[in-house]
Amino acid sequence: MMQKRFTIITFLVLSALLSACSAGAANASATSMPTPIPVTITPSLTLPPTQTPVPSTPTPDYIDSVCSPLEGLTLTDLNNIITQPYKTPRPKNDDGHHGVDFAFFRFNDLVGIEGLAVNAALPGEVVTILGNKDPYGYSIIVETPLDQIDPALAAALNLPEAQPTVVPDPRVNCPASGELTFTLSETQRSVYILYAHLKELPTPQIGDQVSCGQQLGLVGNSGMSSNAHLHFETRIGPSGARFESMAYYTLQSTESERYNYCVWRVSNQFQLFDPMILLSIQD
Repeated sequence: MMQKRFTIITFLVLSALLSACSAGAANASATSMPTPIPVTITPSLTLPPTQTPVPSTPTPDYIDSVCSPLEGLTLTDLNNIITQPYKTPRPKNDDGHHGVDFAFFRFNDLVGIEGLAVNAALPGEVVTILGNKDPYGYSIIVETPLDQIDPALAAALNLPEAQPTVVPDPRVNCPASGELTFTLSETQRSVYILYAHLKELPTPQIGDQVSCGQQLGLVGNSGMSSNAHLHFETRIGPSGARFESMAYYTLQSTESERYNYCVWRVSNQFQLFDPMILLSIQD
C-alpha cells in the first residue's frame, strides 16, 4: 500500500516537473522569437509610354503679291503710262518688243519720269548688273524661283512650258558658238525680270536678296533709248542664270557679250511672256 502511494506521488511530481519544463521551454521560445518588422508595400503605377508629337509641316511662305516697279504709281496706274507695249518677236529673230515701256511727261502730281525710283516687282536675288551697253544701258536682272511663287499666282501668269532651244537666224549676227560662265539647272525654273535704261548703275549688288518694293535704281535714258523710260522685261527659264555682261552686236561689244545676248534674247531658253500679265494680275 505504501509502495503504491509512493509510486503515485512520484508520478505526480514527475508530471509537475515535466509540465514546468514544457512551460519554460514555451516561454523561452516565445521570448526568443524576433518581433516582426512591418513592411510597407508601395503599389507601382505603370504609365503608358509617352507619345512623341509629330511636328507639323510648316506652310511654305509663298510669294503671293506683286509690287509696282515705279515709286508713287499703283499697278493700275501703269496701264495709263505705257508708251510701247510688249510684242512677241518672230522665232529665231530679235525683232518685236521684248518688254513694256513706261514713260510720262506729267502724271498726277509727278512731272517727268526721269529720276523716279525703280522698285522690285517681285522679291528675289540680283543675278546680273549691266553697264551702259547697247541695247539695255544700265540694267539689273532679278531672279525669282518659280517654286517660291504661290501656285495660284503662278497659274494665273499662264507661263509658257519649257521648249527646245533654237538656232538664231544668221541675220541676227549671233556668234556661231560660245560658252556660258554658269551652270543652268536641269529641273528648276525661275522668273527673271530685267529693269533697263536706268540712270546709273543699280543700287544693289550681285547676290543681294531684294524684297518686293525695294528700290533698285532710277529711271534714266541709258543704252539704246531716245527718251527717259523704264523698259520692264519678263522671262521664264532654267534657274541659275548669272550673265556677267551682254550686249547687242556692235564694234564695242565682245564676242562673249554677244553670245550672252543671243542666249538671253533669241535662243528660246529664256522664254518671254507679256509683262502686263504679271503687273495686272492683282487689278
